Amino acid sequence: MRKFITILITAITFISCGAESENKAQNSDFVGKWKWTGTHGGFADHLHETPASTETTLQLNLMKNYTFTILKDAKEVMIGKYELTMIKSIYTGEMEKYITCAMSNNPDGRYFVTNGIIKIYDENKLSIDDNNYDGIGSEFERIE
Repeated sequence: MRKFITILITAITFISCGAESENKAQNSDFVGKWKWTGTHGGFADHLHETPASTETTLQLNLMKNYTFTILKDAKEVMIGKYELTMIKSIYTGEMEKYITCAMSNNPDGRYFVTNGIIKIYDENKLSIDDNNYDGIGSEFERIE
């Protein structure tokens, strides 16, 4: 009987761990330093911000241990944890990677999209799109 209970508990542990990791996504593609190049979109595509238009340089650093930092004009202004999960994209209808950055309530800390569908394209470019109709998206270039 004791052997049966041990096997049952072990099986439940493996099943619950497998279900949790099924929705989580790996971050290896995104780890690095990313220079913000622009944020665009919004209702009727009215938003077009760039480093030139805002006179601000921004950098997003995504670390392997699922932490991030945001630098504004080379000064660290935000630090936190991020999570990658898989959700259904409104753009493609497919399951895609979704980043959620745990941010403080500091309104000055929201410089670009930090929660959304995250993709790498053209090998060194990254986009985060908020997965909303009439939503906004931010683009970045890899620094390192």
